[in-house]
Amino acid sequence: MAKEKVKERNIWQRIGLLDYRIIYTLVLILVAIPIWSPIGIPLRVGQNVKDYADALYALEPGSVVLCKFSGYATMLPDVEPIYMATWKILLSRPVKFLVLIQHPDSPSIIQYEFERLKPYIDEYGKEYGVDYMFFPYISMTEAAEISFTENIRDIFTEDLFGTPLDELPIMENIHSAHDFDLVISMSPEYDTRRYYVPYGIPLICWGTGTGLLPFVPPYYGYSVLGYCGGASQGGELELYSGFLGEGVKYNDAKNLAIIGLMVFIVVG
Repeated sequence: MAKEKVKERNIWQRIGLLDYRIIYTLVLILVAIPIWSPIGIPLRVGQNVKDYADALYALEPGSVVLCKFSGYATMLPDVEPIYMATWKILLSRPVKFLVLIQHPDSPSIIQYEFERLKPYIDEYGKEYGVDYMFFPYISMTEAAEISFTENIRDIFTEDLFGTPLDELPIMENIHSAHDFDLVISMSPEYDTRRYYVPYGIPLICWGTGTGLLPFVPPYYGYSVLGYCGGASQGGELELYSGFLGEGVKYNDAKNLAIIGLMVFIVVG
């Protein structure tokens, strides 16, 4: 009896029989590509992120921004893309900004971030103590923050590096919350009460996806002009501002992995 001729498989059947290790390797390669070089895959930028960035771009020359910074090591993967894109926007604008440090880890983190920002600082001709400054860390209770808003020098006499505030040119005409034009907040409820209601200072909010996004919507359109939470929205902010960084890499890696897996699912 003659041997039955083996039917040749088509390309789709061959793909469907690929070893799963090959599939995982291909997905790993897709994830690795944007880590080395961000692609900037087009994605929809949420209105809340656009409003966040637009509030920064709308600041008049000479405006003063208070940045309430609570960066600490375990949260950085989720929120640092927002921090870095925000610093770059602020450095590119003719405004002044004060960083109010609110966590014990934050002094070392803010210095590390601004070391990485040196090319932008040089490009835009910015100078510490003239265009931006850092307050030292203290445990900022509600009573202390009330005093801070009424008279900054009742709480701080020096900056993070021990320089008297009165020796910093940036602080020459900044004495209280009356001199702030915008507050960047991680706590919309608290800072609506502390800055928006008594002083009429609008807020924009930054933070982690889980720590900010569930709590900010009731204040959006009232005290909060815009908000940006989590690495994914950090990538949106980078795309919208043109300052590509880790957030775009995160979104590119996630989207390429999803596209790759969907292709393999479709072809079998």
